[in-house]
Parts: sequence; structure tokens; C-alpha cells
Amino acid sequence: MAAINIIQRISCFSSAAAALLVGYSFRQASGSHSFFNMGKGSSAFTAAASSSSCNTNSDEDLPSMIVFDLDDCLWTPEMHELSGMPSIPVEGPLDPSDNNSQLGTVGMKVPSRRRGNKKGFDWGGYAHDGEEVVELYPGARLVLRELAMNPRYAGVKIAVASSSLEPSYSRACINGIEIVDGVTMKDMISYSQIGREGQLTSRKTSHFKLIHEQSGIPYDEMLFFDDCNWGDHVGDLESAFGVAGIR
Repeated sequence: MAAINIIQRISCFSSAAAALLVGYSFRQASGSHSFFNMGKGSSAFTAAASSSSCNTNSDEDLPSMIVFDLDDCLWTPEMHELSGMPSIPVEGPLDPSDNNSQLGTVGMKVPSRRRGNKKGFDWGGYAHDGEEVVELYPGARLVLRELAMNPRYAGVKIAVASSSLEPSYSRACINGIEIVDGVTMKDMISYSQIGREGQLTSRKTSHFKLIHEQSGIPYDEMLFFDDCNWGDHVGDLESAFGVAGIR
């Protein structure tokens, strides 16, 4: 895989993981600008559909690791927007496409409520009257459920790389939010680099360097999803390490 260029690797990864990635939109909140629209109109779908160098029935085309950003990529709101630690579990259907599905912890709530809140943290169906509830985007939850339940992805490691300003808040959400019954985000994540202190900076290259050292997985066998709108982590990682990414 090392000899294949970035575009081809994204095509192969997307083709091989079509059931996981193509057709899902990470950001399904009404009116949001989607960096992660993996539908038929996206360049990722086009690349996957037109790729002739990939065997879509071969697990060899799956990335060895999928790395996700967190804030405004997998979940909302962002940690720095919260007024305190999200420590109260919020219950709801674990499958966002089936309201009658198994109940579990679908969000983490801040104990206090905002007063005079003009920013509108009442997101989704679980926050009311100024409550602050961190919830996965529906599309992101579907993707994580596919990774957790489909045996095809059993060999794919999951990691997170976040430059969160409140890493303890991020970890509280990872520890508490369930993907399937009895399986939290923490249970699924093999490697986690969160924050921008110590060896970590605002550049995701610092996060990936540690993930690479800890896992031993080559950079060119990783697939990264990020939404950053104040910089281009995907381009930075491609230039520095040759990581294939989608933004």
C-alpha cells in the first residue's frame, strides 16, 4: 500500500469500507455545513465508485487504523463551549434510525443550566431549556455502530486525535457514551491523544506521531477524518507523514 498515492489510497479505503462510509453523513444537523458528506455527490464517493485498482471484496484494502477527530466531527457541541464537566448520562435509543432500539447512554449532560443562553445549546432531542448535552451526530453514531458490530472491521483499530481545549471533558464523554449495549466509545478506542499540552500541540502531527509510536501502525495504513475549519489538519498530515485523510 505504501506505493499507492494519497488519492488512490482514499479511493481504496472508501471502496473497501463502502458499507461503513459511503452514504453516511457525519453531520446531519439541519443547516450545518458538511465537511463529512460521504453521499453520492461527494468526491469521496466518486473516487470510490470509479476506482479500478481496488478490490472491494478484499479486506486488504481496509485501513489498519481509522482515526477520528472529536469536536464537531463525531459529536456536538465542542468541549470549549460547555460551562462545566459533562457528567450526567442521558438515555436514549442507541440506534438513531430506530426509536424502538435498545436504550443506552447516548449523551453526557452538564449538571448546571445556562441562563440567558443565546448560543442555542439545545441540540437534538435530549437537551431542553438551556441544558448542555454532548451527543454524537446521528451519522457518526451509525458509523461507530457499524465498526462495532460488523465483523469485517474487527481488525481495524480505532483512534482519536483531538486538540480539545478541555481534554477531561472529552474523556468524560468517551467514557460514558455507549455505541451498542454495554460498549462505550472508550471500549472501542485503542489509542487516544487528546489536548494540546505536553507533547501535544494544536497541530495534529503531534497527536499522530504518538499514535504511530504507540501502535506501530505505518502512517500510510491510517485513514483520518477531521472537520477543522480554522486550519487543514488533513493536508498537514498528508504533507508531513503521508496520512490519507478526508475533510
